[in-house]
Amino acid sequence: MPTTKMASRRRGGDSDSRSERKSQGWGAVAKRQAEIAERKDAAENSVRDFWLKPDESARIQFLQDEPYCFDAHQVKDKKGNWVIVPCQLNTGKHCVLCSEGVKQTWRAAFKILDFRGTWDKDKKCFRNDKAVEKIWKVGSTIAQQLKQIVDKKGKDLTEMVFEVTRSGSGKDSSYNFEQAFDDDDRKIKPIEWEEQTPSAEDLCQPPTEDEIDEAGYTDSED
Repeated sequence: MPTTKMASRRRGGDSDSRSERKSQGWGAVAKRQAEIAERKDAAENSVRDFWLKPDESARIQFLQDEPYCFDAHQVKDKKGNWVIVPCQLNTGKHCVLCSEGVKQTWRAAFKILDFRGTWDKDKKCFRNDKAVEKIWKVGSTIAQQLKQIVDKKGKDLTEMVFEVTRSGSGKDSSYNFEQAFDDDDRKIKPIEWEEQTPSAEDLCQPPTEDEIDEAGYTDSED
């Protein structure tokens, strides 16, 4: 008859076997799918990118005085939308997209408040209900524009509220920045705001190889 100690070892062995099965075989597949689902939920609740349609304007407030700058890749996701993906070489020695021949680009990222409010999926428009934290990843032209505004005004970006307007589309797009005024023709002051989402640096960390594979990125024009 097995002793209590021997029985305990057997039970311990069974527990170890079950744990190992979870990290191998079908257990590993289930675990992987759960991780993908978790990341998908996190992405849906993450900070949205700031964007403007041609000839559209928005009132914005910067939440940081200087940008977080990084190398990236401009690629299409599974839905056919162009997105900016941080290059893995920013933090590591190998980049999947670089190895596939996708050209690098440079971006400067700012956390901002978009005063157009939340997006109404049904009506396809902004609700103008409350300010929303977003991230704006700009190229060198817009970054230089903002630097010139700071130098000319002698103020930090966070000390001003802007009306930004986009003209043109694609590579012919340009952006105009004007300080925002209220109905009484007074300069609008920034509102006090405690950030509720990660910093620009945290939001612009490179994806893993698995995340790149899952996203199905391509630089094709088709």
